[in-house]
Amino acid sequence: MVKPTEEPQPWTAPTASASLGGGPARSCRVSRESDGTLRLSLTGFAMIGVDVALLWTQNGAGFSVVGTVVPPPAGGLPGVYMRVDTTVGAVDRRRSRRVSVQVPVVLILPSGQMFPGLAIDLSLGGARVIVDLDVDDLGEEALIDLVDGLAPGQLVAVEVLLPDGPADFNCQVRGSDEPGDVRLLFVDVDAETRARLDAFQKSQ
Repeated sequence: MVKPTEEPQPWTAPTASASLGGGPARSCRVSRESDGTLRLSLTGFAMIGVDVALLWTQNGAGFSVVGTVVPPPAGGLPGVYMRVDTTVGAVDRRRSRRVSVQVPVVLILPSGQMFPGLAIDLSLGGARVIVDLDVDDLGEEALIDLVDGLAPGQLVAVEVLLPDGPADFNCQVRGSDEPGDVRLLFVDVDAETRARLDAFQKSQ
């Protein structure tokens, strides 16, 4: 059954949750500017080019979009301005340093289904994960669950097995080129986990 699509309009929601560069989620109001950019009522400095994950509730359903911080317009109101990525595949616009690795992970879908795999591209902002589809007990239902759970915008969890122990991340799916090959954006990463990931990157 095909679900009816609804135009995501975060500016119609009372509040939204914004995570910049994989940092803590912060509540804000969203307004739409005449040039199509979105203004978030956030205070403080935001580096141009940083990824933004925006989540909100609209008509009882959860929505999310991914964008990039852009310079504020001349004479614009205070806040953080973002432009929504028109293609989820714009993952290479991340400004976080990425490291090519082969780190074991466990991907956990909203259904609770767990899939082992490898992170082959890792940064403070996200990861590219290859799920192991050759496990013996992977049936057709599990594969369908995987495809549905890795649709762009879905929220998933991933456990990354760092050398000093496992680290858990909440993620938003940015895109999946084929079943089991998924790009993830980290959302609401706590300071300790972020420091561990940064130390691991510097050791590579």
